[in-house]
Amino acid sequence: METIPLGGIIAIAIILPNLLVVFYPPNLKQANVSVRVDRLSQAMNIFERVGQIGSFTIPFFYQLKYSIILDTTMLIIMSGALVLYYVGWTRYLVKGRNEGLFYKSMFGLPLPMAIMPVVYFISASVLLSSGWLLTSAILIGAGHITVSWQHSRCIDHQTVMK
Repeated sequence: METIPLGGIIAIAIILPNLLVVFYPPNLKQANVSVRVDRLSQAMNIFERVGQIGSFTIPFFYQLKYSIILDTTMLIIMSGALVLYYVGWTRYLVKGRNEGLFYKSMFGLPLPMAIMPVVYFISASVLLSSGWLLTSAILIGAGHITVSWQHSRCIDHQTVMK
């Protein structure tokens, strides 16, 4: 088994494109998108934040290993999810930095910008043999996908209302 002491590269690879919003903020920000703020929404926001903290810090405490077919499979799934995530960010930049693109389907996949990081972190949890990362990935998935779906529905409703 080969071990590389850089588990943190997993977190860095997925968070890096998020910095694009700092340097290239949305040109077409959805104005006054109101999302329901009920107890479920509040819980999902908390799940998302806790999951993000865990998913972006836990990998730094693990080493990447590469030995068996399962590891190869997880690396392939992670790479595919990361490529689709980067394609989503490229689409955001190329198509005018419209915030709605974060919630628009891509290649028939609904909410790819919310789903791909979850797939990525779940695969990473198997690769790193980390129950803690799996728990964080599940939390970020429950929160991020739900919150993104709510934003998507509000944006769709706002577009229909115009």
